[in-house]
Amino acid sequence: MEPLFYELEKMINRSKKTGFLLVIFALLLHSSVSYAQPKYTIYIYSFKDLQSTPVLLSHFSEYGCEVILYDLNEPSNHDKFLEIMETIRMSGIPVIPKGICATCELLHRSWNKILTAYNSPLIGIFHNGRLVAVTFGTVDLDILNKALNVSGESVKIFSYNDEYSMSDGDVRNKLEKLFLGSRVSISIEKILPSLVLLALADSINPCTFILFTAILLITLHSLGKTKTAVTGLSFISAIFICYYILGLGLIHILTRIPYVNVAVALIGMALGIFNITRGLKPNFKSPIPKFVRRFLEVQIRKPYLSPLASFLLGAAASFTLLPCSGGPYLVGTGLLSTLNDQFKLYPLLAFYNALFVTPLIAVLLIILASQSYVRKIKIFRREGSRFMELISGSILFMICTYLLLFPS
Repeated sequence: MEPLFYELEKMINRSKKTGFLLVIFALLLHSSVSYAQPKYTIYIYSFKDLQSTPVLLSHFSEYGCEVILYDLNEPSNHDKFLEIMETIRMSGIPVIPKGICATCELLHRSWNKILTAYNSPLIGIFHNGRLVAVTFGTVDLDILNKALNVSGESVKIFSYNDEYSMSDGDVRNKLEKLFLGSRVSISIEKILPSLVLLALADSINPCTFILFTAILLITLHSLGKTKTAVTGLSFISAIFICYYILGLGLIHILTRIPYVNVAVALIGMALGIFNITRGLKPNFKSPIPKFVRRFLEVQIRKPYLSPLASFLLGAAASFTLLPCSGGPYLVGTGLLSTLNDQFKLYPLLAFYNALFVTPLIAVLLIILASQSYVRKIKIFRREGSRFMELISGSILFMICTYLLLFPS
């Protein structure tokens, strides 16, 4: 059987190569396009058997919102509802309608029952991961639509016929944690140092490095520096674009997983230990899959590796090498999925991938600089891969251990 990439290259040379490439990119974009849109998530605390509850679910779903219902018949949901309402009340916002005598009500029923009677359904509206509005005690669609169109930095609170603005950041953060529950949400400042270290650990993983340097050395030997530069930049561009799309897809999945920060930290620790173990072995073997190595052997016999072929190889490497080099990326996207302001994850994901490809750009410049550097790169590829694997695994293990010990 011919190598997979050799078949792709034959298809490119056909007359319909443009249509084929468009299909490839359409499939790649499909996994992340839903996440690239502004996202509303609605948390509703209500009794499932009330007639108004299906109306609320249908109303928000029509606007394309993700709707999560917490049935107040369940004790744990009811306790969380009471905690949210008490937080709102302690912030100075009235939770009992005007004209209602709370003292008189307490003669007949408990405070918790009074809160439930007058303040359900309770609705928290999140836009791109941030709490923007809260409504309670109303099913008026005009009020709900107004809450859904809130803009600005403060949280808007809608109750009955009243509207309040909450600018206290601490109260907002507390309400976000209460609504999100197990879906822990953290700030950029807390994840940025870990994100940088993860990107650096990812960038020195030997999988992509070995493949990239092999392509550059093949092209330099066959065609010279100019076309080597074009081929190298084509490969790097493909890695950046495809890794970015993969990252959006991973984040879209991870945002739906409870305790995702714990889950990815545990997986990252296991992968870190695996990489360390592999790096400590004296008979270190190349982590490149066999079918990729077979393709490289085929390319060595060819006089020319085109920029388009290099781009497709970079795209293929983004997927095929992910199990080998994707440990830090999984943890990094897991951290991004917990951001308070998910709109900011797009530039942060681009920043991660820029750090990831920086060593590849450096290698390209070094190889183009001098033939003496080419010989050193060849030696480093042969002797430095084990060291790179050891360092990458160690960084990954230490960061994941820190994330488990200090989760917030």
